[in-house]
This record gives sequence, C-alpha cells and structure tokens, in this order.
Amino acid sequence: MAGTRNVTIDIIRTVAIVLMVIFHFAYDLRFFGWVDWNVPNGKGWKEFRYVILTFFFLSVGASLVFAHRQRVDFKSFAKRIVWIVIWALIISLFTYTFFHNNWIYFGVLHFIAVASILCLPLVRYPAIAAIVGVLTVVLFLTGVVTSKWPFNFWELGLPPSPNDYVALFPWTGVVLLGIGLGHLFEKGLDPCASLKLSTKITFLGRHSLAVYVLHQPIFFAILGAIYVVVG
Repeated sequence: MAGTRNVTIDIIRTVAIVLMVIFHFAYDLRFFGWVDWNVPNGKGWKEFRYVILTFFFLSVGASLVFAHRQRVDFKSFAKRIVWIVIWALIISLFTYTFFHNNWIYFGVLHFIAVASILCLPLVRYPAIAAIVGVLTVVLFLTGVVTSKWPFNFWELGLPPSPNDYVALFPWTGVVLLGIGLGHLFEKGLDPCASLKLSTKITFLGRHSLAVYVLHQPIFFAILGAIYVVVG
C-alpha cells in the first residue's frame, strides 16, 4: 500500500461494504416477494446488520485518525461532510416519496455525518475517545439512553419503524472506539500488511460512499425490471 494507507483499515471497510451490499440484496429480494426472509429484523439478520455496522463504524473512526492525526484539516473534513449530507438528504427525499411509511430519516449516511462531527474533537486523544466510547455503549446497554434518542423528545411525524435507522447510542461509541483503534494502526499496527493485497481487492472499501449510494438504485432497477417481466 502506498503512502500512509493502512491495509487492515481498507480490508475492514471493504468487508463492511461487501456485507452491506449482500444484506441489502437480501432485503430487496424480500421486498419484491421472492423470499420470505425476515430482513432486517429477523433472527440472524439483525445480528448480521450489527456486525456490518460495527465494522463500518470502526473504520470511520480509524479513518478520522489517518485523515487528521497531524492537525484537523477542516477544509477537507467539511467538504466530505457536505457530500455525505447531500446524499443523505437525497436518500431521505427518495424514501419519503416512495416508501413514506418507512422513510429513512436517520440512516447510515446521516449517522456518519453527525458522528464524525461529534467525534472529531477527540480524534487526537485516543484514551479519552476509548473511555467515552465504552461509556456510550454502556449507557445504551443499561437502558439509561434509548436507541431513539434524541428523536423521542419531540413529535416530528417520524415513522415508528424507519428503514436503515442508526441510533446515536450505541453506535457513536463504536466510532470513538475506532479512533482508539486508529491510533494503534497509525503507530504501525497493520496485521494485514503482510498479505500484500492488490488495491483492486479493496477498491470497494476505498470508494465506500459511492458504492453505498449507488448499489441500491442499481439493485432496484434490475430487480424491478425482472419483476415487471416475469413477476
């Protein structure tokens, strides 16, 4: 890997995005009525999603470290956040129009934008980030804070069962733990470096935003066309 890239981070992110594509493909098959799998809330599927989100958000935290470990580059950070927010809003608008009862008001991209802003102040303080991360997870697991926080404090006409909902608690804690992990990687820890993988293998992970945004429209276009033709 050239420059300051970390092979392990790229692999974690690639595994996460590949598993997410598989998960969404299974969801789409159920949506069109071709399988009766209870995606995303059935036994096994819910845990599968948790694994995906864990990998994905650990890599988000670790990537913040590599991007801003010397000093926070506010210009590049703001540019990336703006792009994420734009795509998040597009997804919200699209799902509100076509899937009104379950539209995505705080999905993966919305979460990444908010969590990145919340976690950025701790990007150079791995010990504090790890402690706050563990505390965030504990607050959720003990029921002190619910997964609906802060949306449970006001009535916004939000759907009770939104698609792709990602709670600030506990998942912000995972991003913070990713910051701690990122500092270990930054100091030279790279368990997968010896694999000497081709950059083609981690292509999807290195372009995860594009993959995330594009894969569902492509799936729906293809599966929708098949559904129209063969039912």
